Amino acid sequence: MRIFHIRVLLDSSQDIFRDIEIEEKSTFLDLHNTIIEAFKFSGMEMASFYKSNEHWDKGEEIALIDMMNDPDQEPVRAMSDTPIHELMHDTGDKMLYLYDFMRMWIFYVEFINEVERRNEVTYPEIVLWVGNAPAENSKVAGPMEADFEEGDTIIDSDYGFDEDDGGFEHYDDSFEY
Repeated sequence: MRIFHIRVLLDSSQDIFRDIEIEEKSTFLDLHNTIIEAFKFSGMEMASFYKSNEHWDKGEEIALIDMMNDPDQEPVRAMSDTPIHELMHDTGDKMLYLYDFMRMWIFYVEFINEVERRNEVTYPEIVLWVGNAPAENSKVAGPMEADFEEGDTIIDSDYGFDEDDGGFEHYDDSFEY
């Protein structure tokens, strides 16, 4: 059985990556769990792998959990059902790994090469650590600020704000809905 040497690089201004050796028959769930361990994340957030190319474009999704409820849509592959060798089998094959869709931790995953199996090793194994991983909650979740231009109306008086009175209009409970 082949052993894949895979590099997982965090999208960061610093060099932060982990090299993982994993059996070809392992699933993307095994790889997901190893990445979570390697970067000391909780594993409590949603995640997906995406097939990629040399430009790191996002392709086919391999999801932690298939959340598609539309029977007309193509089913999404599940990490637990997809062996790594189905989508990564040649040196240079690439995947994107997104963890926590609110904070958008992005990792670049690349098949580096095949290595000889070592009998004393339990795979997967983290074989190289470079850089300190940031704390999982150190990245701000989603856009927290809106970009407003000078003169933009932020609150419209049609929605209860009375500029002449200096605040919100008083609640009128006599109005029937």
